[in-house]
Amino acid sequence: MKGIWMARLQNLKRKPLVLISMTVMTVIFAYVLSGSVGSKLSLLVATDDSKMSKEVLESLQKEEDYALIVLSEQELQDTIKENRDTIGVLLNEKTYTILSDIESDVVSNLSLKVVSTYNNLAFRDQVIAVGGESKWNDVDKGLEDQAFQLNEASMDESKIFRYDGALQSLFGFMLYFVFYTISINVQFILEDKRSGVWNRLKLASISRFQLYFGHLSFSYLIGLVQMLLVIFVFRFIVGTNMYGGLWKVIIICSFYVLLVMAFSLFIISLVKTVSQSSVIISLLAVAFAMIGGAYWPLEIVGSEALLAMKWLSPIYYGMEALKRVTIYGETFSNVSTYLSMMLFLAGLLLIVGITLLEKRTERYHSSE
Repeated sequence: MKGIWMARLQNLKRKPLVLISMTVMTVIFAYVLSGSVGSKLSLLVATDDSKMSKEVLESLQKEEDYALIVLSEQELQDTIKENRDTIGVLLNEKTYTILSDIESDVVSNLSLKVVSTYNNLAFRDQVIAVGGESKWNDVDKGLEDQAFQLNEASMDESKIFRYDGALQSLFGFMLYFVFYTISINVQFILEDKRSGVWNRLKLASISRFQLYFGHLSFSYLIGLVQMLLVIFVFRFIVGTNMYGGLWKVIIICSFYVLLVMAFSLFIISLVKTVSQSSVIISLLAVAFAMIGGAYWPLEIVGSEALLAMKWLSPIYYGMEALKRVTIYGETFSNVSTYLSMMLFLAGLLLIVGITLLEKRTERYHSSE
């Protein structure tokens, strides 16, 4: 097995372009398509210069979820007309207007935040008008030291659609491009079998287990390293918010790499040449990305036929698990279905793939 790893490392040293290009393209695509703003929602805001509207603006600027761009009212109107996918807020003395072409969970949450800010400031002004600043300071201190805490939660969190453009792009393109990286590395098994290297290694007292384990473990490591590089770049350099789920993301990625590796092995067990394998993997990678939610959230897909096919895509399991432990803040127990399916499918495809490869090898030798 050590010899296999040395040979694969030498090949990687001679031809590192695949790993480098797939990693770089993941970073570029995810960074550009996420708007390069981390996980914050870009929000256009204008005020009528009243005291209340300015205080609401100051409160919104303290929110970590929003990246505010302050404009005049006319500039806001013109920008919204030119860019229909942007969200704007016009703050007045007693009212506000949200300018958006679509109704979404993001717009609803923003509206609740603005209303809450107006109400809190109005309550403060009423207390000050009646009892003065000292009275408000007492009330404010009492609110901070309240004896109970009210927690709000949806009755069914799984039915709420939450969207984070930065993580959608990051996870989607990361899972898509690593599919190619792992598949290309697994193809070395087929190449060795066709060239006769596999049989010469078996004659050198290297067991089948060592041969498969050497190739597959190296492919697994390469895929996992690529994903970790992308994750660390976005988390610690770009500053993408992963909602405290970084270690969960890493563990889920390890499951996904195992599934893609097993699927790639299954594909090469069905073909005769590396070129045939490359064509099939290229077609399936694009199809799996489309039906698995890598390019766009499946929540916006209206076709029941496409949604029914999502279970065929390895990318779907990884994408859903990653979004659940980050955007939705769920635990591993909540995504156990996706993890179990990835583990089960990986085991099944490994067994079937190796069995088919060995039977083909036996038929090839018997025909000689």
